Amino acid sequence: MEEEKQEKLPIDARLLSDAIIELNISRRSVGLYPPEHPIVKESIGKAFELLKRLFDLRSSITLGIAKDTLVIDEYVLDRKNPVFREFALSLHSKGIAAVTFYSGLESEELVCLHEVITMHHAPAGKTLVELAEGKGLKHIRLSPLDLHSFGFVEGGIKQGASETRLWDDYIYGLLEGRLADNDAEGVVLAVPPEQAAFIINSSISEDASEETYDRVIAAYLKRKGEHELSKGIFNRFISFVENLRPELKAQFLNRAFSQPPSEMAYIEKMLAELTEEDLRRLFEVFKDRSSIIPESLKNLIDKLALAKGVGKDFFDMVGGEMILVDDIEMDRNMIRLLEEDHFRVFVNKQYERELGMMLERPEAEGRISEISRIDCSEGVIDRTFSEVLIEILESDLINTEDCLRLLTRLSELADSFLETGRFQELCDIFNALYSHWLAGKFKTEALNMIEYFFRSEQFIKKLVDALKLWGRYDREGAIRLARVLKLSLINPLLDALSEESDSTARKFLLSLLSTLGSDVVPEAIKRLNDERWYVLRNMLCLIRQCGGKRSLEQVRKLARDKNKKVCMEAVKTLLHFGTPDALSYLRLYLENRDPEFRQQAIKLAGTYRVKAAVPHLIELLNKNDFLGTETYYKISVVKALAEIGDPRAIAPLERLYRSKRLFYRDALEGLKVEIFRNLHCYPPDAIGQMLELGLNSRNEEIRDISARLSKKDSY
Repeated sequence: MEEEKQEKLPIDARLLSDAIIELNISRRSVGLYPPEHPIVKESIGKAFELLKRLFDLRSSITLGIAKDTLVIDEYVLDRKNPVFREFALSLHSKGIAAVTFYSGLESEELVCLHEVITMHHAPAGKTLVELAEGKGLKHIRLSPLDLHSFGFVEGGIKQGASETRLWDDYIYGLLEGRLADNDAEGVVLAVPPEQAAFIINSSISEDASEETYDRVIAAYLKRKGEHELSKGIFNRFISFVENLRPELKAQFLNRAFSQPPSEMAYIEKMLAELTEEDLRRLFEVFKDRSSIIPESLKNLIDKLALAKGVGKDFFDMVGGEMILVDDIEMDRNMIRLLEEDHFRVFVNKQYERELGMMLERPEAEGRISEISRIDCSEGVIDRTFSEVLIEILESDLINTEDCLRLLTRLSELADSFLETGRFQELCDIFNALYSHWLAGKFKTEALNMIEYFFRSEQFIKKLVDALKLWGRYDREGAIRLARVLKLSLINPLLDALSEESDSTARKFLLSLLSTLGSDVVPEAIKRLNDERWYVLRNMLCLIRQCGGKRSLEQVRKLARDKNKKVCMEAVKTLLHFGTPDALSYLRLYLENRDPEFRQQAIKLAGTYRVKAAVPHLIELLNKNDFLGTETYYKISVVKALAEIGDPRAIAPLERLYRSKRLFYRDALEGLKVEIFRNLHCYPPDAIGQMLELGLNSRNEEIRDISARLSKKDSY
């Protein structure tokens, strides 16, 4: 059948096949490499030359697309050809019903066509066609798949319909009887039944003739040259009917099962061979519409029931639904025996328990089932497929064309991994390509994919969005991928950090950037001129975490910034790197009258254990506080001195403990407790006197702390 159709093609079949193959190769190449790349030029040149030879035979070539099938002049091309299927699906996925090439075509137009259909997140249908026309395609016409605009008029094609909308024309031709029997069968095979139902729902009129319905039914159920009705074709017809609107469903079912006895023989034989599941599916079509079941079908059911030896109760109509009761006929006495009450008469409790244990699902089986679900999950399959492709790429068994196909498939997988935050898998693909570039057979191809895919502006933008969304769920994978792409990723990540409003995402971006090392510092320094305080704070943090000790000149300028958070972050950075002027800035803010400045400076002195700041902290500790307002800050000083652990602080702490106050006694008592809570940070030989005082304290917590520390010191 397929060979006969190809012989009828009004064009050189071999030449057409070669042209489509080269068109598909050039489509892949344009999707992977820039237009000026040698691989693109070579593949476009081959496709262009073959099309020119076809133009010598005719002035235009129209390829219709029926999902995964190519059609030319109403003839279906070889469905088994994987290249034809791939090319058809690439256009179908973009909502294209046909593509026409005209004589006078230029090679640049082929490049433009492929750029349009390989765009990531490109529009589809009419919008894609308008985009292509806007790019100046003069000798290529794309016809969109616009099923909503179909309208069937008995006796003619809708006015204004495009000649290249092949599905439209084929369905009209089928409904009007303008197709030969073989061509009608070709339509049924080419168009998915759900899609055919959708078109007919939108096209057929209410007063269409019975012959109109019969043509569609015949295309499904009366296969020319076949004496037996295929089960697959029958199920295809049921799928078609399932998707029809209710009134059309009734019409088609009545016509299909209200045939003359001679015609019903095919259907009878088919029903006899259907499985229980197939029968259930058939009867589901009649659900809630039992009144439309033709008498001929009811007779067939009774006949089949008797043939199967199950009696007339094989099918029952209950509540308007046809239900399969059973496929085994049982004696009524046996049914009564198996009822609950009789069951307990004949089966004792012990045997019933044993039966229950036998029917219980073993725990191990549950674990195996769970493992199977994990091993067969979509994520595992994609990762395994990616690993297989990488292994094939590294083998010596492939040529350049195979390599391009593998790289195209890897790029598609990479896009899928990117959309779902699979950073580990993305990193594995990149590392494989990088290794192949260094020592593989196809170095140029591997390098081109790295440059034009992984380091492209579009990929990096999508990667940054994915990192913000998914990064904290796969932190290790995100860090690995960011490190191998850091030269392309640092600036976009810094931009994203500057604009991000979500605090959780900001923290993750900061932690991710801090792992990229000293390469971040120059870019962070450039952003210290930003007017936004939070940007300055984040850049100072990155300079500190990424080891920017040699780039501190601008950091010093910000140590006196008008914004408190910025200037304290700058002082923190100077303290981190231990610069000579760090202490002077710290002392400046320890002596500042602004309580907030002073509080942050105290914390910094303790965090970085600045021994040179101890005299200034002791000075704050000794400050007179008649009103008790300095207690909160003195608690911070006590904690900071403890973190430093300098014994010089013990004498001032003892004086503070011995002091008394007429007012705010509770505040002073809290300060004394805090002193003892931090005594363990000092050398044991320096706190002996304090422990003796604590053992005689009236405060229970102070006594407990002193006793515990004294006991520890005795060992």
